[in-house]
Amino acid sequence: MDTTIAWILGIATILGGIAAIGYFRDKRREKQQWTEQQKEINDTWWESSELKKQYEENGCNNFGWSNSDRVAELIAEGREIVYEVNEDKRVKYMLVNKSGQVLVCRKNT
Repeated sequence: MDTTIAWILGIATILGGIAAIGYFRDKRREKQQWTEQQKEINDTWWESSELKKQYEENGCNNFGWSNSDRVAELIAEGREIVYEVNEDKRVKYMLVNKSGQVLVCRKNT
């Protein structure tokens, strides 16, 4: 009888451990997911921002605004969307103006 109880408790402990590992794995995945949001900016903010300087240092010097329906087409032509990244909150901000146009850039080749 004592052996049976020991086996039941052992199996229950192992199953509980497996459930805990699954739970914490899912929680970790949730934390690691990035979200994408829009951030409204204007030309004055953009021209004076450190973000513009960072993009220029990485080879992007040709910036422009694009309607959101043309962004996919511009990406296919070699442009990329300008993002401001907040690593603490795990958020990528797509920069848009008051009209809803998206800021894009092209790397110099």
